[in-house]
Amino acid sequence: MNSFSKIEPSYAPIVDMQFRGLHWIEASAGTGKTYTLSSLMVRILLHDYLPHQVIATTFTRAAAAELKTRIRKRLQETLHYLQQYQGLSPSEILAQASAEQDVLFQKLLHDYADKIGYACERLKLVLDQLDELFVGTLDSFSQKLLTEFSFESGRIEHVAISDQAKLYTQQIIHDVLREWIQLQPQANIDYLVLKGILKAPSAYMEVVQKSLDFASAKMQTVKLQPLETQVLTENLKLLACFTVTDLQELEAYYAGEFTSNFSAHVLEKPEKNLRNTFTVLLPQIIHDLNQSDPLELFFHPQFQKQLKKVFNLFLDSKGLARKALFNKPSKTCRAEDQEAFLQHRVIVALQGLLAATEQSEQQLAVIDTALKYFLTQEVKRRLPQKLQQKGETTFTQQMRSLSDALMGEQGQRFAQYVHSRYPLILVDEFQDTNQDQDNMLAQIWRNPKWYAQGCMIMVGDPKQAIYGFRGGDMLTYSKARQDVLHKHGHLYSLKYNQRSVPELVAVVDALFRQQVDFGEAVLYSPVEAGLRPHPMCYEHQAVNPKPLRFITLDDANQEALQVAWQIRHLLNLGAQNSLYFQHKDQKLPLQADDIAVLSRNHDGLDKVQYELNRLGIRVNRASKRSVFDSNVAQDVGAILTAILHPFDEAKVKRALLSHLIGFNINHLIEMQTQPEGLSRYMNDFEHIREMWLGKGFLTAWQYTLNVFAVWENLVRFQSRDNERMVVNLRHLTESLTQHSESYQGAQTLYTWYLKQIQAPGQRDWEMERSLSNTAGVQLMTVHQSKGLEFKVVFLLGASSAGREPNKTLNFSTQVVHHADTGQSEIQRVVAINDQQLLDAQEIAEHDARLEAEQHRLWYVALTRASHRVYAMLSAKNLDKAHGLLFWKNAGEGFTHAGCHDEPLLSECPERVYAAQQQKLPVIHALDLPKQRFYPRSKTSFSGLAQHLSRKQAMDLLAAQHEQHNNAADEVHLSILNEANEQSLSWIKRHFPMGTVAGNFLHEIFEHIDFQDQSEWGLALHRRFKNSYPSLWQDLQDKYLAEFKVANDEHLYAMLSEWLGEILNTPIFANFCLSQLQPEAHIAEFPFYLALADRVFGVQRIHDLFTEYGIHILPLQHANSARYLTGSIDLVFFDGQRYHIADYKSNFLGPNQADYSTAHIQANMSQASYWLQAALYLVALHRYLSVQLQDYDIDQHLGGASYLYLRGMNGQAQQGVHYFKPENEFILRLDALLGRMQGETT
Repeated sequence: MNSFSKIEPSYAPIVDMQFRGLHWIEASAGTGKTYTLSSLMVRILLHDYLPHQVIATTFTRAAAAELKTRIRKRLQETLHYLQQYQGLSPSEILAQASAEQDVLFQKLLHDYADKIGYACERLKLVLDQLDELFVGTLDSFSQKLLTEFSFESGRIEHVAISDQAKLYTQQIIHDVLREWIQLQPQANIDYLVLKGILKAPSAYMEVVQKSLDFASAKMQTVKLQPLETQVLTENLKLLACFTVTDLQELEAYYAGEFTSNFSAHVLEKPEKNLRNTFTVLLPQIIHDLNQSDPLELFFHPQFQKQLKKVFNLFLDSKGLARKALFNKPSKTCRAEDQEAFLQHRVIVALQGLLAATEQSEQQLAVIDTALKYFLTQEVKRRLPQKLQQKGETTFTQQMRSLSDALMGEQGQRFAQYVHSRYPLILVDEFQDTNQDQDNMLAQIWRNPKWYAQGCMIMVGDPKQAIYGFRGGDMLTYSKARQDVLHKHGHLYSLKYNQRSVPELVAVVDALFRQQVDFGEAVLYSPVEAGLRPHPMCYEHQAVNPKPLRFITLDDANQEALQVAWQIRHLLNLGAQNSLYFQHKDQKLPLQADDIAVLSRNHDGLDKVQYELNRLGIRVNRASKRSVFDSNVAQDVGAILTAILHPFDEAKVKRALLSHLIGFNINHLIEMQTQPEGLSRYMNDFEHIREMWLGKGFLTAWQYTLNVFAVWENLVRFQSRDNERMVVNLRHLTESLTQHSESYQGAQTLYTWYLKQIQAPGQRDWEMERSLSNTAGVQLMTVHQSKGLEFKVVFLLGASSAGREPNKTLNFSTQVVHHADTGQSEIQRVVAINDQQLLDAQEIAEHDARLEAEQHRLWYVALTRASHRVYAMLSAKNLDKAHGLLFWKNAGEGFTHAGCHDEPLLSECPERVYAAQQQKLPVIHALDLPKQRFYPRSKTSFSGLAQHLSRKQAMDLLAAQHEQHNNAADEVHLSILNEANEQSLSWIKRHFPMGTVAGNFLHEIFEHIDFQDQSEWGLALHRRFKNSYPSLWQDLQDKYLAEFKVANDEHLYAMLSEWLGEILNTPIFANFCLSQLQPEAHIAEFPFYLALADRVFGVQRIHDLFTEYGIHILPLQHANSARYLTGSIDLVFFDGQRYHIADYKSNFLGPNQADYSTAHIQANMSQASYWLQAALYLVALHRYLSVQLQDYDIDQHLGGASYLYLRGMNGQAQQGVHYFKPENEFILRLDALLGRMQGETT
């Protein structure tokens, strides 16, 4: 134990921490870590740091999202809390601070008593800038650094994260094996194959993948030695020289006077007795050796089987040499008779062959180990090269690249750049970091030269380090902790358990105190119950009696059945109101949702799930299967194949016979007898292909689902699998849509999809999603339960030993002395698992590491419950120290008032129903939508506009792709020129039409200064040259055709003049965009507008517009709960109100009169821009209600200006329409749109 362990920690980091230097927080399970971190972040952002200077990382994306939400909420709570003190004097504030229960608020009142106003303003600023706070995983942060500091890091390439790394790894293994085989003698390869040493590439994947997780650790070298067969060959040839006569010389021993003197093992079974060995086996072996190549025959499985029977003469059942062949010498078999047998030339030859065989086995084992080592090293070397060739990387490789970039003198400069940009970092779940991640963190924030100038906060619990299989290493944690304390870092500890009720905290704490040393230098620190209020648990009117209960099974195979019975018993008590939770004045009976069953593996959960299903008890369990492994995925693949091969009859038939389209074989046969056959469907698939190629995947796929009535087909017949198929199809649709943005082109996306269904993975995003009925007993592994809380927990196999059935790597340590510093360091050593090459100490270290992680796993399991734990024990293991028995059996055994042994149930309890059953509501299903039915996801105005019912001539928007660009919603009209009307200027008439031209104009207004024209020409030139060369060429061609001579300068002058006219055209009340300062407007303002989690009330929305005299075309039903997402072209503040503006490059006609108010209003109705404007104003209203203190819609919300750029000429009411609906209209539309469940403004 080092001296640092004696340092007394602070138990109040929220109050005591000062944000300079290094800080280490150890947070035991359930001690309010997230609350502490969000509170610390409030202090950090009120201190010297702004959001863009701070980094917060944690282990998973879900945890990162939760932390960001909690930080925002805590900031808002703090702001609202402090605002009530703004009118008080410092002395009055300090007087009230002592009575405050919230430690953060108490601290802030003390620190800011004389500057509450400043604190409030600072918090407003922080909330306004909070999107600039990075909260993510260390992997995503490394990606951010390499992108943001590409020049400083020397890694200027920008690559995508690969999801094909496993495939590349297998390809490399295949290539390396092939190259290695070609260098070996063919005979050796034959021997290795016959002995099963040389395997298929897939057999090496596990050891290679695990070695990649510990790429930074030292790998123990294993040299590849050639197979030496000379001694073996000589011994085989020697045995082949013997004859039957030579064997008969030993007849007195195997069938004569000396036979009875052999040990009993020789005559145990007929096939093992001496007579069989010398009269059947050996003659056959000698005969075979003389008929074939001895060495080739030796490795044949059948020959090995015969040899093994012969060698049983010398070896016991464990393969070890027998201590004696004979009984003690006697008158019938003297010592010299026994010695004569052992010295006989046949016996000597057999013993020589046995020794040569054992030597050969050892050689083969070393070759197997060396080959695995060789493969791991080659994959480590070649995989980065393969990824680079593909323009891809992995998070692991990216972290290695970042660590490498931080080395050396240039690396020091790079680290200093990062530290100056992000002086404060908070690293959560530090116990799960690997060596590469810690190397990166140490180089930047624990650098001896400047660590005191910034702040690094590391948060973790070594008792919850359970991800060793992913590269997490307690050695990394321990070394980092020592480094922090060596640099005078500050140590903190959270010791108040807020998760569990006091009676459970007390008994679990007492259990862990039985044995505080968890292994790997992890010590248990006592905890106390926190102040968090919990609902009281009553059982038969007693307050939560015996919260820790052990159930001992005589037969471990009955565990799943007993757990199911116990759960039925508990639910019966709940139904009888004998087991309930008292929450204020409400009694809440125990429900299935309150119970969780945790196991170290899925096998135990499978059995419990089976038993619970038999009893009719609802189960909630995350899927273990990839959506790409489902039948629906195969059917989607068949349809995509038919789309891309519409004239391949076999592929079209397969698609039609899928569940999604639903043809039966008889229908298909009948169709082929008709003249048109499959031609109709071939034409359909060809049309869909053209749509895919021309308008994108989503448009084509939605059309496919609609034209073949796929949703109706899936639920045509009643089946328990209907919902699963619908959910999987939605999931696959979303996955294909999202990846269509990365895999451009139909063939590329199709190839990606085929790879997924050929080799389904275990990535989080591809696992099958939960169904709507997710309530029930929750079944999960202990690893999945980390960070979660349940009222009642059952622990399976709580007395079983930790096993490692397929051990591939051995983990040990070594002490390395650094001559340059004179210091020693403990380093991790990873070796290929081979008992012959590893010494006893290395194996013992590995076993100790495994055992320590098992202790930590049970700590996590036992700290998930808030009220009660049931631990399942096996009677045959009660004297062991496995699982929870490691603590229960320590010392004189464990006894406590809060724990007891729960009796077994002898039979399944009958189900008891609650006295009052809630009457189920009558449910009426809506008809399926006729035009569109899309997955639950995000949409945009253009996507929403796909549900508009239009006349066929104007059904333009309904066929557009949902992922539209800025100008994708613009409709251009062809109108004849009338000679007596004023024409538009040449540039407005001839500027190209279409999405590309519209996007160009949007980007120009996004980047120019509205008040400074000096840079407009340069901005136009850069935009054309870098992003729109084809648009510029089109414009030049038109200019040349009109004026017969090229003049780029004139073109730029006309464009600049047009921009000036636009910015100086009054848009409302003589206000022009040229009056806006840069800080008074935001271009391309993004928003996410949550819609109701119910059927979208389109008819009520249409009626609302009609009520207010706003004409929009009819809307079709859109059954979806999702977000409306998009970006508003311009949000600006005119000094009084906040407004929006939307740029439209629509061509309404060649004359100025075509852009009058009446014409614009007609076009807005035709293109449904009224709906767009209203939605944008609702989005702005929601945003302002959150961001503005004392927000008043009447005072702050303005209107929407629709700017038809071609018609704006500097004159009022030319090319502009200002839409300012009544505020009541906005509020009513906001209510109709609704919000996702749980969302608030």
